[in-house]
Amino acid sequence: MGLSNAGINHVPVGTWLRPCFLAGLCAVMMMTAAGMRGEVGAAEWAAEPSLSVKGEYNSNLLLFNGNNEVWGHWVSPAVKFKGTTESLTVEGNVKSDFVQYYGNQDRSLTNLYFPLRASYHSDRHTFGFEGGFTRDNTLMGELKQTGFVLGFTQRSMWTAMPSWTVGITERLSWQSNYQFMDAQYENGLRLGLVDYQVHGGTTGPTYSLGLLDQVQLTGEYTVVLTPFIKQDSTYYGLQGGWTHDFGHEMTGSFSGGVRFVTSTQEIPGGALTNRETVWVYKGTLRKKFERTTIQMDVSREINPSGFGLLLQSDRLGGSLSHNLTETLSASLNGGIYFVSGVVTNATSGSVPQSRFTSLSPSLSWKFSPWWTLDLSYAYAERAVDSFNQWNFSNSTFVMLTYGGQKWSVSR
Repeated sequence: MGLSNAGINHVPVGTWLRPCFLAGLCAVMMMTAAGMRGEVGAAEWAAEPSLSVKGEYNSNLLLFNGNNEVWGHWVSPAVKFKGTTESLTVEGNVKSDFVQYYGNQDRSLTNLYFPLRASYHSDRHTFGFEGGFTRDNTLMGELKQTGFVLGFTQRSMWTAMPSWTVGITERLSWQSNYQFMDAQYENGLRLGLVDYQVHGGTTGPTYSLGLLDQVQLTGEYTVVLTPFIKQDSTYYGLQGGWTHDFGHEMTGSFSGGVRFVTSTQEIPGGALTNRETVWVYKGTLRKKFERTTIQMDVSREINPSGFGLLLQSDRLGGSLSHNLTETLSASLNGGIYFVSGVVTNATSGSVPQSRFTSLSPSLSWKFSPWWTLDLSYAYAERAVDSFNQWNFSNSTFVMLTYGGQKWSVSR
């Protein structure tokens, strides 16, 4: 997709709004919690530092044509924190990755992660918040979310998802959520990537049929703004869901519904509008044994992307974890994505249908109270048939983690 920035000088509102919005929302939640109760009660605040050092080999870092074999090392300091009172819980993480690759791709990267979660409970109301800031690259977060990337670059993502749940009766509750996302790409235009913002809302009732079953009806409306290419996309619809406890540590959930998608792009002399109907769904089945946990997932989702288009991502995945001993555990994670574009047109371009497959076994050994050793292998495969493109990579890493002493304050 060819893009030009001639004549367009756009400064996203999110540039100054993001930090103010996140900080302000968290402050309001905390002050509300203190004010609504008028008492503090018992409180505990804790922080847990850690430091990880990882060595990595990757036969094809970019998952693309050419020789992209690299060796690399990661240094990852982090601090987890959590604070709780009788009604308020706040937890998060401050983490960074300092990455250096050598070989056919000589790159230095810095990844940053600042996730935050908070909740406040009263007699009938629950206020929640999830969000934060993430700086990673497109072959990490974006590939895991959508199953589709065509280039390697750093991505900065702000997210904020406040929620409100009110209990109407003992069995019936109503939940409303708002979602904000702002994605920016470093030197994205050379890869055809453009910044975008997402504003969305969901609302609907949840009803407990009994101790084992719960049903939910949700309405959704989402707007995706891509100012650089003067394109706005919306999708809305209804979705029903069901969660069931089968007993013997086995649970399952399934949801599905319809999304009506509209995309409008301004062009000289007018605008182009395209519409499409997409059926979405999501299913999860989880079984827990004494030392083993198995989970299977299937889903179809609509995701925004840096290509200025919405993506339809069909995914089938699963995970298995097993505690071999009290200190040694093994896991296996994998998935396959089938990705295509939604409401594409000749002006905005189209997303070629693609397939992404990943499989990763790993082994973790906690050989002392403070030290953990992790070994992992990952196979990744990406195919775009219309480009006659098929690439794969084999990677492995060894990681040593030191978990520092937990700091806590109670009163």
